[in-house]
Amino acid sequence: MRQTDVSDNELIEQYLSGSESGLQTLIVRHQKKVYTSIFLLVKDKELAEDIFQETFIKVINTLRSGNYKEEGNFCLG
Repeated sequence: MRQTDVSDNELIEQYLSGSESGLQTLIVRHQKKVYTSIFLLVKDKELAEDIFQETFIKVINTLRSGNYKEEGNFCLG
């Protein structure tokens, strides 16, 4: 099964089970939409890149801490 056929929640489970590729696929899947949303708000490329990176660091920390709640979509919209 290709990673594109796997749901976000399955990718999260893969990551929590030790598969870094699950997280990598999740980030690649959503990076354009998340980055674009941030850029449209801040209108500064470097700031948008910094916020994007911080966003996914927070996602990783939330997943690792066990605080992720499966309440709808992983993505922003």
